[in-house]
Amino acid sequence: MRQPGFFGDFNQCSITAENGMLAVSTPYNHALVSAIKSLPYTDRKWDAGRKIWLVSPVHGKYLVDQILIQIGETVSLPQVNIQTNPEIKLFEVHYIGRCKDRGGEKAAFGMLADGSWGVIFPEAVLRAWFEVGEPLPMELNTLYAVLGVARQATGEEIKTGYRRMAKAWHPDLNRGDPDAADQFRRVQEAWEILSIPRMRARYDAGLRLEASMERSLDTQYLEGYRAPLRCGLIMAEGVEKLGRFAVSKIMEWQDIYNDAGQMLVVSWPMGAKEPVENWV
Repeated sequence: MRQPGFFGDFNQCSITAENGMLAVSTPYNHALVSAIKSLPYTDRKWDAGRKIWLVSPVHGKYLVDQILIQIGETVSLPQVNIQTNPEIKLFEVHYIGRCKDRGGEKAAFGMLADGSWGVIFPEAVLRAWFEVGEPLPMELNTLYAVLGVARQATGEEIKTGYRRMAKAWHPDLNRGDPDAADQFRRVQEAWEILSIPRMRARYDAGLRLEASMERSLDTQYLEGYRAPLRCGLIMAEGVEKLGRFAVSKIMEWQDIYNDAGQMLVVSWPMGAKEPVENWV
């Protein structure tokens, strides 16, 4: 039963259960919106069509308290089953953007083959998959990470990584993409250094020296991390939240090929409304 509010005979606000989430319906209130937006980005989602917030049930009591404080109404909280056990799923991801700050945690959204942004990749998860050891402070990505290979990679593995990344970031396949030219330059630089044993040895020595030094660089002002690959068949562990899969660990990442044996290369030209796909 709905309880009387402070500002009328019946509540203007309600919280209902919907597909394992809380559907929050209230009149517009700036302070309440700010309170909801302070929740982790993975735990809240605005449904513009219905003008409701979808929020993880773990924040139920917080929502009840905020509605009472900001609007002056007491609402009841429905019973919702909370998913806690992680799942392992395989996704065909056609685009991953640059990581951005989303409520205190940097992450990138992944676009699936159907065009929906159905996967969330925290920056820490992407870096854990692509980074090998500590990155250099002033560049954030080691040259090994640029080629997507381990520091212990053989010469043949480095060559394979170079060919893969050179194809993924080639300017001819990424026309109008503001990130492509810089990333392609980094791929060439990585190959020029890591393919020559004496230059690779010198670079490795620099990495060891950096690892032994105390770091004071604040990287908060720098752009968010950009994964060296922007698409792929990705097997990941995580949980379903608000209709999106929040990844906690990447377990496998393979290139996408069509029936003709061509690899998918994806770019997002400046001003474009959606990614551009090329099969090469």
